Amino acid sequence: MTRFFWLAGLLGALSGCGSPTPPENLSCPALAVHGPEIIAQGNVMTPQEAAIFGMGAMFEERIEAAQPRNVTRRPKIKVVALSAGGQWGAFTAGFMTGWSNNPFDPRPEAFDIVSGVSTGAILAPAIFAGRDYDDVLEASYNGLSEAEALRRRGPLELIGSPSLFDIGPTEARIDAFLDERLVGDIAQAAETRSLVVGAVNLRSGFFEPLDLTAMAASEADNKAPCLREAILASAAIPLAFAPRRINDSYYVDGGARQGLFLEGLAETKAEPEIFVFLNGSGAFPEEEPEYSLGGVAARASAVATDELLRQAAIDAIEFAKARGWTVRGLFAPDILPGPDCFDRKGGKINFCESFTRRLFAAGKATGGQRTIPWLNANQLLDRLRSQIAAGQ
Repeated sequence: MTRFFWLAGLLGALSGCGSPTPPENLSCPALAVHGPEIIAQGNVMTPQEAAIFGMGAMFEERIEAAQPRNVTRRPKIKVVALSAGGQWGAFTAGFMTGWSNNPFDPRPEAFDIVSGVSTGAILAPAIFAGRDYDDVLEASYNGLSEAEALRRRGPLELIGSPSLFDIGPTEARIDAFLDERLVGDIAQAAETRSLVVGAVNLRSGFFEPLDLTAMAASEADNKAPCLREAILASAAIPLAFAPRRINDSYYVDGGARQGLFLEGLAETKAEPEIFVFLNGSGAFPEEEPEYSLGGVAARASAVATDELLRQAAIDAIEFAKARGWTVRGLFAPDILPGPDCFDRKGGKINFCESFTRRLFAAGKATGGQRTIPWLNANQLLDRLRSQIAAGQ
């Protein structure tokens, strides 16, 4: 009889775990990018189209504000687009630090627009704020380990959980670097430059740009938490990480809809120079998934996401190429994780310390080269398409 009550109690506890407590809503109205619902000839816009239209208007207003009065020539702007890619973001972090000290091909003093999704969203604030924050990039990615990025949930904890992993360690890292100085430097640029990350609203199913510059410059008391949640929303890979609740909506990884988002520049009067950072080598690694709910789900999610991101990158680069914009881009080199990047069962460690150190070092060396091996739009497209054709 004692065993029966013990078992009944355990089953009751587990059933209680079936409905996790939703996270508290964080009110961050300044993050929202608003656009019109109806445009010329009464055409109704989808929420995603309206948000992108609004993002374009926001970009143009800030680009114009940055130009001296009585100057009629088309302004030239520098735009950074940062893709998803998990631990591969260490290459871009290293590249930026190397580029900062390159006397032959110097890094621009400032970028007019920086956009990112997922790991690109984590990179974006320090890149936007400039080379004074290269130490943040290094601290965030050089030697990043799994324990510093996430926590694997135990079997019982998975029951009723909205995700396979707890992203608490990454949340703590973002809190650490989003200090008053960084938030203040982002805010100072809000009138003339734009820092935007992308996430998908689970209620509408549409991609939404989130304006970090406006949030940083707002009078809100919760600026830093709102910036953190926007970044984590953009990095909340479905199944892997729990969605984030902002403005009464749940948000997940922007890469589920858009890998790079340049459509907001469709009507720009400026001449953009686009720097595209594809956080990965472009080849999808072959590996045996762990035969478990978590292992199979994580691998299946990675396969689906990889295809979406590659096609989104192709669409964005074709978009820029069709408008005659200058495009320069980089993939990370084909570096393979070492034996220490796999657990005893052969499963890959999601963030491997030795691997992120090698990626960061490779990026730093590339950024410091006399001639940086930029790929133009055609070269980027050829590589992406050849990988899709090869099934990589």
